[in-house]
Amino acid sequence: MNSNSEFIGSLSEEERSDLVNLYSAILTMEDTDEMHEFLSDLCSVNELRSMLHRWQIVLGIDKGMSYEEIIRHLTPADGSGKGTVSSTTISRVKNCYVREGSGYRTALNRLRNTNFIDNEVNE
Repeated sequence: MNSNSEFIGSLSEEERSDLVNLYSAILTMEDTDEMHEFLSDLCSVNELRSMLHRWQIVLGIDKGMSYEEIIRHLTPADGSGKGTVSSTTISRVKNCYVREGSGYRTALNRLRNTNFIDNEVNE
């Protein structure tokens, strides 16, 4: 059983209903500005940064970048450490990315179909 299944299984019926309600609320956002406002209200700056880093890792993995290249790419030149990601995070993201039915792959494919990102697929 993966951690997402364990998480869902640990929720009460009311919490599962509220989670579906949260997902539905996200789906009501009509553009990136609305999504930014919603996620800025919902998440801390560090939570948003973590989500951004995970998405940047997905894009790097999709381009065939190595762990070291991804770490270098996400480490700011000023040495502040605000962009630093661990190989553990990269590994977790990659495990999700390669999984059949991956949400990451679904999102990437849909973005490619709408020409929001490069249409070159790296398998």
